[in-house]
Amino acid sequence: MRKFLLVFIFTISLNSVFSQKGKDVIDALIEDGEGYMEDNQYEKAYFCWGKLISLDKKNELYYKLKKGMSAIHIPAKKEEAIGLLEEVRSKDSTHYAIYFYLGEAYHHNYKFDQAITYLDKFIKEYPEAKERKDAEMYLEQSVNGKKLTITVVEGDIQNIGGPVNTEDAEYVPVISADETVLFYTYKGKKSTGGLMDLDFKKDPDGDYYEDVFFAKKLGDAWDVPKSISDKINTKHNDAVVALSPDGQELYTFYSNKNDGGDLYVCHLTGEEWSAPEKLGPNINTKYWEGSCSISGDGRHLYFASERPGGLGGRDIYVSEMQANGQWGPAVNLGPTINTKYNDDSPFIHPDGITLFFSSEGHNSIGGFDIMYSIKKDNSWISPLNMGYPLNTTDDDIYYVITAKGDKGYFSSTRTGKGEKGSHDIYKVVPGILGEKPVLALLKGVVYGNDVPMEAEFQIVKLSNNEIIGPFHSNKKSGRYLVALSPNEKYTIKVRATDKEYPAYEEPLDVAHLTKYVELVRDFHLAKGGYKDPHVDTIPTFNKLLTDTPLVKVDTPKVDTPIVDTPKVLLLVAISGMR
Repeated sequence: MRKFLLVFIFTISLNSVFSQKGKDVIDALIEDGEGYMEDNQYEKAYFCWGKLISLDKKNELYYKLKKGMSAIHIPAKKEEAIGLLEEVRSKDSTHYAIYFYLGEAYHHNYKFDQAITYLDKFIKEYPEAKERKDAEMYLEQSVNGKKLTITVVEGDIQNIGGPVNTEDAEYVPVISADETVLFYTYKGKKSTGGLMDLDFKKDPDGDYYEDVFFAKKLGDAWDVPKSISDKINTKHNDAVVALSPDGQELYTFYSNKNDGGDLYVCHLTGEEWSAPEKLGPNINTKYWEGSCSISGDGRHLYFASERPGGLGGRDIYVSEMQANGQWGPAVNLGPTINTKYNDDSPFIHPDGITLFFSSEGHNSIGGFDIMYSIKKDNSWISPLNMGYPLNTTDDDIYYVITAKGDKGYFSSTRTGKGEKGSHDIYKVVPGILGEKPVLALLKGVVYGNDVPMEAEFQIVKLSNNEIIGPFHSNKKSGRYLVALSPNEKYTIKVRATDKEYPAYEEPLDVAHLTKYVELVRDFHLAKGGYKDPHVDTIPTFNKLLTDTPLVKVDTPKVDTPIVDTPKVLLLVAISGMR
């Protein structure tokens, strides 16, 4: 958080007006208020300054300033911030800081003309002020806001509501490519460890720390969320940031008082996630690394870092998987993507060419705005703002979309109807502006002797014999998920973990694919002379692609030891966009 040392003509003077006990109470409230602001606990700071206003009338103006500064960052009290700060300015306009905070307050309330007036005055009259960079950013964003809010971008934006969103904080949505599972970061009463101080010790006046939660899709709604695992959630900060294309690897963020924050990966075996494993030194440094996304082919990791050498405070980098299975040197995405301000939360769509991220720069209208760029001729085009009202003057960040591109999910601190807590998760339809993604999403179940099993998928791109993957089916359910880019012919090789099963391979031609297509294809492997009753009834990928848009193949009922495996198997190919 910015540290502001304001020298107002009114100073806090606690003398004989108060008893020693009263003075002690006031001293404690001042210390708490400053500490809460330093820790970004603005609600608690707001309460402290409000109490001080009623206790110490002699320094009331100073407390109103601090209360107004706190209110700027509380979604439901942003408008009140203007009244508090204008009262301070009307009674004492001789000190520079009031113009900066008024500019910030008006900006957050979409009153861009007033914001521009105050911020411009601040920059011109106090060019050496330490807040100058922030003032310039707010000024740029106010100018952008005047332009972008003229046109309302069509789209259905909804708070996803309960049971996911609560009065606590929910943010960083991470969805599986087929939108069946939602992972997210939670911070509130259910956090591991409860209220703790900065040393992660129990403290009723402390704060909650981050945990990873997940919810499964039930029809059009989300099931009751659950904490993911005590192997992942600790009393420190544990946040989810990304999911691998096959859904078998979960990327998390971890920090404690000695570690500013690094990226980790967890592996799924059946229904159990492993303990987080720290990514290598090409990804993690002694500086903050806190968000990432992995490409559909599993070969590129996009991530945000505050390491030196970038263009701003936080930049987006990419690392390529090496032949030894380690992530290679990080490469800055350069000035087309990164700005002199913070750029964060990259999400690379499974099509491999559409990159979403959030930025305080470019043409942001305030806080972080959601942007996207498309790779053409191996270069990123100038990022496009997703527009208003998806983007607001608050932080709109951690944007992810389904493989189909029909829905997007993000987190925001905006205010309005349906909001539950300080951070909520939202859904927007459609999920992408302009050209829709073109890719083939393959999913289904791998069976061995008609029982779901773990297997490895290796995809060979025939144009250059490049190997994509490997991807894996789940050990317990046998489910797999693979996304492939168009304009290519592939060979799909399936190898069971149990080497007694013979390997299987099948061609897939998506060279002429022009739309998103979802193919549900089960693989049935057999050993020991077992004759699978389904093997002769299941069409190939290419048959699914060339037949009618909706293909169903009913098969006999099969009893298996896996409780959640359907008794009747359906093969469905869905093409086109809604």
